[in-house]
Amino acid sequence: MRWCVGAALILLAAAPCGAETRWERSARRKLEITKGVSWPNHEPLIFYLRRGRRAENWPEIYERQHTPENIRAMAEAGVRYGRLHFYKGFGLDMEGPEIEKTRQMAERMHRHGMKVSLYVAGTMFVEAFRREVPESVNWEQRDANGRPVPYTTTQTYRHYPCPNEPEYREYLKKVLRIGVETIKADQIFFDNVQLQPEPKSCRCPRCMSAFKEFLRQRYPTKEAAFRRFGYPDVDYLMLTEWDVYNRPQDLETVDDPVLQEWVEFRCRSLARHNGDFYDYIKSLNPNVTVGFNLKGLYGSNRMWLNGVYHPFFDKRCDFMPFDVGGMNSRIDERTGALISEIRSYKMARRRNIVCEERLHDDLHCAVHMAFDGQRRFPGYGLLGGPSQLGGSRVITPLTEFFRHYNDRYFVDVDNVADVAVLRSWPSMAYSLGGTLVPTILMEQVLIQHKVPFDILTDDHLGTIERYGAIILPGQESLSADAVNRLLAYVRGGGTLVFTGNTADYNQWRERRASNPLRSLMPAEARAKIAVHREGKGRLVYIPEIVPARTRGASDEFANNPEIEAPGSPGNRRLLPSEWVLPQNHEEIYRAVSDHLPRGLSIRTEAPLTTVMELLNRSASRETMVHFVNFERNRKTPDFAVSLKKQFAGKVKSVAYFSPDADDPKPLPFEEAAGAVNFTVPALRLYGMIVVSYATPTT
Repeated sequence: MRWCVGAALILLAAAPCGAETRWERSARRKLEITKGVSWPNHEPLIFYLRRGRRAENWPEIYERQHTPENIRAMAEAGVRYGRLHFYKGFGLDMEGPEIEKTRQMAERMHRHGMKVSLYVAGTMFVEAFRREVPESVNWEQRDANGRPVPYTTTQTYRHYPCPNEPEYREYLKKVLRIGVETIKADQIFFDNVQLQPEPKSCRCPRCMSAFKEFLRQRYPTKEAAFRRFGYPDVDYLMLTEWDVYNRPQDLETVDDPVLQEWVEFRCRSLARHNGDFYDYIKSLNPNVTVGFNLKGLYGSNRMWLNGVYHPFFDKRCDFMPFDVGGMNSRIDERTGALISEIRSYKMARRRNIVCEERLHDDLHCAVHMAFDGQRRFPGYGLLGGPSQLGGSRVITPLTEFFRHYNDRYFVDVDNVADVAVLRSWPSMAYSLGGTLVPTILMEQVLIQHKVPFDILTDDHLGTIERYGAIILPGQESLSADAVNRLLAYVRGGGTLVFTGNTADYNQWRERRASNPLRSLMPAEARAKIAVHREGKGRLVYIPEIVPARTRGASDEFANNPEIEAPGSPGNRRLLPSEWVLPQNHEEIYRAVSDHLPRGLSIRTEAPLTTVMELLNRSASRETMVHFVNFERNRKTPDFAVSLKKQFAGKVKSVAYFSPDADDPKPLPFEEAAGAVNFTVPALRLYGMIVVSYATPTT
């Protein structure tokens, strides 16, 4: 029996298509074991009853989740992880009985060798919480009109706590101590951590006082305050007030210096608020892993909208999910856009944050496995693999394939990146959509043309020498220090690719009298792609990234409350269905690939509807090349690959691993001019090439 995998989370049906593989047999056996399992749920029963939108028999299903028989069946099927309901925000008194259920369930799971993750929500259910803690009414966020800031849709009985309120954090630390010391959690996960878009930012007295102190510390002298704001003291300043005539959704750029500072203040407040919880949990038990629902990189300005800037969570976030509707891996039927979370994975890898995804289907699972950076945590073990949240209950032949090979080929690996895209803070934070267009489209060229790349932010400027090229796609605002660092990199032998209006403005979005990059280019550079030698390196200027003429974008993502509320302000964005290769994508690819000082690490004839990730495993002297085919109903043709050798010594073997076969297939190869050349067989969904190197003789 060959299993025909649909889009369901758990494969429930099979159709005869040929000889059954061992991955299919394993999946069939586990599905039989878990046929009656009620999977652990992170929401308490009280929440489902209060919210509505539940199945009639949900209370019975919920009770069954906690039974010894249910947990035993999960363990027999090899499940090693589960996220349990813990604290939703009703208050410890109201949630106490359900927390006790979680404690008992966690004890049973631990006896079966499972890891226990506890869910902590970031809102207060004020109907109940104010009864338990009356003073909590003063802990809530308040907008400019003094009104609470509620959760989205109709759940207005859920209010967000102020990120600058220490008393709320102290209350939640009591909750966290129970989770760590009484329930003995292996992991804590925080949800609902992002801030709400303007005009629903918190402007309570705590925040306004903290904002003024933030400004005083950044501009402590009269000279500094005057240069930034025109006043000798920040106490003069007032924050923008919104009304029907002054609407945040009408902004295209953030030019007001006070509002620019407010964007950063909100991001830092959120990071400090959550970082305090991270530090506290680690002080109780350093082996507990901690994650926040930060989500990833999309076609909207998340610093402006949600106060989320991932670099501010460095070393205070072990993992994060993406958790965004409309981002399942696919080719959009209307526009042809190849949609994926690859940007988010690449950003997270450079931040040393593991990504935790809900695996919508096998294609999404393949992308996750190819691009996620799994990590081992002392006392916890491996985080980010096919047995964590996204894959803990997903049972398909593909996930069985990944579980079998995970520790051998997907762990302790480093990605190869020939180039890096720099997303500078002022360019991305102070543009409410314009800068996102060239940035996303440039990254789309690299993804579909299979150029190994990283995504960097300003704090990475000290490490750019490791890359053959740094790419600035429409990064309009760059500080003088950033420009000088980038030019020093070029003069030392690197390639700098920049487009459009890159560096027209400084770090405060003040327009420069002369563009420091374009002024170095020949006069004809404004009209066509141009190359200029500078020191030992090159400047490559691309005048424009020309968006494709699409057939019309889908709006599946447009009204997603997880990113921003329907019709919310500041909603300028590039929808995933608009992430179509630009009209001049071939020229852009050649402009990048032809001017790398060391050339590309890999070239392949794989179709543009495939994606690729290249990784090395130094301990075993192996290179892994992952290919994922986004055309669900059509195999790729055989395609050639030329891979620059990643280790010294001769290539010992090249093997092709596929979930469509029981065992890897040796591939013929040849070495020439420092490269290993081979042909990849027709690819249905996913294939991995493992290149093994012999130990060099001394």
